[in-house]
Amino acid sequence: MVAPDKISEFLSSFLPAWRKVTWLAITAILLAGSNVRTFAAAQAPQDHLQQAVELISRGNLEAAEKEAQKALARPSTAAPAYTILGTIRLQQRRLDESRELLEKAIRLNPSLLGARLTLAQVYTLQGKTQRAREVLQAALQMAPGNPTPLMNLAQLEASAGNHQKSLELVKPIQESLRRSPDGLLLLLVSHLGVGDKEAARGLVSDWLALNGHVPPPLTIEFAKPLVESQLAPEAVQVLERARRDDPASFELVFALGGAYLAEGNTRKASEYYDLAGNQNNRCAVCFQQVARIAQKDGEKEKALAYLIKAKAQSPENPEILFEFGRLCLEADLFRDAIPALEKAAQLEPQNARYKYGLASAYVGKNRYKEALTLFHELLEKHPEDPLINYALGSVLATEGTDLDDAENYLRKSIQLQPEQIGGYYYLGMTVFKKGDQDQAVELFQKLLDRHPDHVASLEQLGTILVRQRKYEEAQQVLEKVLRLDPKSLAGHYQYGQLLGRLGKAEESAKQIEIAKQLEEVRKKESKMEYHLLNPP
Repeated sequence: MVAPDKISEFLSSFLPAWRKVTWLAITAILLAGSNVRTFAAAQAPQDHLQQAVELISRGNLEAAEKEAQKALARPSTAAPAYTILGTIRLQQRRLDESRELLEKAIRLNPSLLGARLTLAQVYTLQGKTQRAREVLQAALQMAPGNPTPLMNLAQLEASAGNHQKSLELVKPIQESLRRSPDGLLLLLVSHLGVGDKEAARGLVSDWLALNGHVPPPLTIEFAKPLVESQLAPEAVQVLERARRDDPASFELVFALGGAYLAEGNTRKASEYYDLAGNQNNRCAVCFQQVARIAQKDGEKEKALAYLIKAKAQSPENPEILFEFGRLCLEADLFRDAIPALEKAAQLEPQNARYKYGLASAYVGKNRYKEALTLFHELLEKHPEDPLINYALGSVLATEGTDLDDAENYLRKSIQLQPEQIGGYYYLGMTVFKKGDQDQAVELFQKLLDRHPDHVASLEQLGTILVRQRKYEEAQQVLEKVLRLDPKSLAGHYQYGQLLGRLGKAEESAKQIEIAKQLEEVRKKESKMEYHLLNPP
């Protein structure tokens, strides 16, 4: 008969502490371990503990539990049987039951090292870090020469953010840790945790020198902290090496997209995200990432095409709907933008970005009442937000129904964020509409002192100067408008008015005619309903 503590040690050997692993991964480690062969050779086929272990190795937890229950009847096998049952409950995430079973196993046989290690993992998953620490320290006292409890304790300290303590604990076994994936991951996280990037960078060569196949999830777990610590080139190196061994791994391809993006190589990032989408055509986030990169590169048509793909695969994803709607809004595709933004706001009604985007779309379609309702709702929750104050002020100024409120909101926006253009422009428009031409001129001139080529402000300033009969100043302003924007309707019209007042009737008529033609074009464009999906 094999000693019960051997079973407990065996069970702990395939439970990497503090890291979430799938049952398939556990089974693979179990089947590969030499302990299985030793244990199986020493036990009779009818032994219930052996049967339980073999069933666990095949992933049959229900049958394994039945065999372990049978072993409870024998005093010599009760403690390891409770350990097996506690381990099964851990995999089922029935943590309270797992804890009770493991504690019972330890009461029956305090020397069960594996039961203590597994119990420490249960405590950790329950957020009872101090209890887990105490259990591991006791296990370390039981087996001072055993590296497993030492490494598990170091992993616990690292997960708790005590990275210096983690490094101190593993000093005696550091060399052996550098020869295993789990050990290298622990060292990497701990070195990065204390800010030692050079030491972390040195571990990459050890990782690349590992013998044997490293599962893609573990490689990705190693690469992730490298990316997060601005060591993206090293992460790319690790992931590219792994992909040579697993070229069909979707997870590795997707991770490479993120690593290249962090490195600043948007071309490679887009290629890998696109490849990941080809490998898994239901990967909405793959298409979303390609769209984001394309948009940053100014390729809006490509961005829209990939957002359509993303939206088709994940029609209830509010962020994808928002990005799609926002891009449609920029392209004047209101019939696509508004439904997408409405749905995003409906799915996440507390999201201010979605609500603001929808309100902006309503403004674009002159649906001011709906826009104002949304902006007022946003202002109630964010009264000191300069953008929301600006939005309310600009809409009220455009609508012209409440110019006093418009002025108040715009002045507050400017007070909160003095370095802006829109607030000053609409404030100038508001005071002009209220009849204070001198103050409007002052506001536009101040804005133009900082942004001399702001065409909209130049148009309004020129208009006011014509009305004030300051023809020489008006001419300089309006000629500058037409140099900057030859298709400025207001520029041509006001310049025509100015020339008429200066007695240049023929030249005035030409400018007025150009303005009329531009107005006709604008009217036709305003009647067009741009639509991207299912065009009429």
